[in-house]
Amino acid sequence: MTQPSAEPKIGDKMPDGTVFAGISPETNKPMYATPADASLTMTFNDAKGYAAQLDAHGHKDWRVPTKAELNVLFNNRAAIGGFDVTGSYPAGWYWSASPYYLWNAWGQRFSDGCQHNYDKGNHSAVRCVR
Repeated sequence: MTQPSAEPKIGDKMPDGTVFAGISPETNKPMYATPADASLTMTFNDAKGYAAQLDAHGHKDWRVPTKAELNVLFNNRAAIGGFDVTGSYPAGWYWSASPYYLWNAWGQRFSDGCQHNYDKGNHSAVRCVR
């Protein structure tokens, strides 16, 4: 008789309400996401501030995902759920925490996975990870 695996599967809702999103390519550790996007689109700096202040699901260590972590979220978007995959601007684009240059940062469109840098003053959607 085989024992059920204790390892969560991508998209599994955890007991605390977070969603197992996969393994972070940055830390090589499990990465958990909020079950929904932030309610509003926001600028790059506002997104980072929002994540730093977020107290949700019993955790206060939320952050904006890096460019590589955001791509993990994109690749697992169907299992994780709740992403705007219309490709529309700004809600269909998501911020990463990875700067591109002084005034720009990386974002990703969740309709097709396109990663592009754009002005930190623009608005995009945010999905926090921990």
